[in-house]
Amino acid sequence: MDDTLAYLKDRYKDEQARFDHFENKCAKFLTAVSVVIAALTALASAKGRVLFALSGPWDVIALGCFLAAAFCVVCSWGHALSALRIRDCPTLPYSRQTVEWMKAADAPDHQQHVYNCYIDTLEKLKSAIDEKSIPLDFAYSEMVYAAWALSLLAVINIGKELFA
Repeated sequence: MDDTLAYLKDRYKDEQARFDHFENKCAKFLTAVSVVIAALTALASAKGRVLFALSGPWDVIALGCFLAAAFCVVCSWGHALSALRIRDCPTLPYSRQTVEWMKAADAPDHQQHVYNCYIDTLEKLKSAIDEKSIPLDFAYSEMVYAAWALSLLAVINIGKELFA
């Protein structure tokens, strides 16, 4: 049982580190998306009249690409913020009552209780991490869609400049 408890203790540390990794990844991604939002805002403010003159079908497509990219970036920001939302990080029980019971329990009951605590907490921690990964995955996918829309916008504008 000692080997099992040592293994569970290591797994618990690994899952805690994984939870922290997701928190850090969410924060960095949110920062990156915020920079993209600022860049799109600056682009629209500085070059809006040139980029979106709406004098032909390519201009309408370019405007559609920009609006699609802006929408995807804003959705990505929202999903990244949702993934970063403060939630309880499952921890092992540490109440006074639990500690008092463990002091009074005999060794097999004590070990079984610790085993159950690790198993229950690991399941909750894995579930919390999985919940965080879903909106982060959506946020990444939306940034990919935004990148494609901005790439098409760039190709259209380069084509307009070359063939004008």
